[in-house]
Amino acid sequence: MNNQGFTLIELVAVILLISILAVSVAPKFDGTAGYEAHAHRVQLIASLRLTQQRAMQQTDSTTGYCHELVFDNVQSRYGIPNRINCTPTNPVFPSDWQADATGHTVDTSYDISFNVNGNSNPQTVGFDWLGRPVGACAGGCEINVVSAVQTLKITIESEGYIHVFDLP
Repeated sequence: MNNQGFTLIELVAVILLISILAVSVAPKFDGTAGYEAHAHRVQLIASLRLTQQRAMQQTDSTTGYCHELVFDNVQSRYGIPNRINCTPTNPVFPSDWQADATGHTVDTSYDISFNVNGNSNPQTVGFDWLGRPVGACAGGCEINVVSAVQTLKITIESEGYIHVFDLP
């Protein structure tokens, strides 16, 4: 007997797997707004971790390096206005500010903003020489990446662990 095709059990298993993927993965990428929010969150995590690593490696207090990220309240951007001087100015970012490896300006067409613990900006997230958060994140905090579709969270624990935890 020449059997060709799939059994009913195989078909049901494939349909079940496709439906689970469709329900859990597809809503996270609704259009470009969801994708952009995820992309900006990944970039912000990389900036936070780089700033934290710099703080742990550049421990000489005579250099005066600034190991923090400032979240701007005028535009949707973050970075360090002055790597040598942590004293904020008003406005926080000078008009000729250029983002370095730890900074980023979000294109206004994406409608994405950032906040720390739900507070309006400017907010400062810095790290000490052990990689622990200081400033607005002292003792741990939550940074939100807010888009038109969803709010994505980044958690910084009190001992410096930076992570995300997404529930489906």
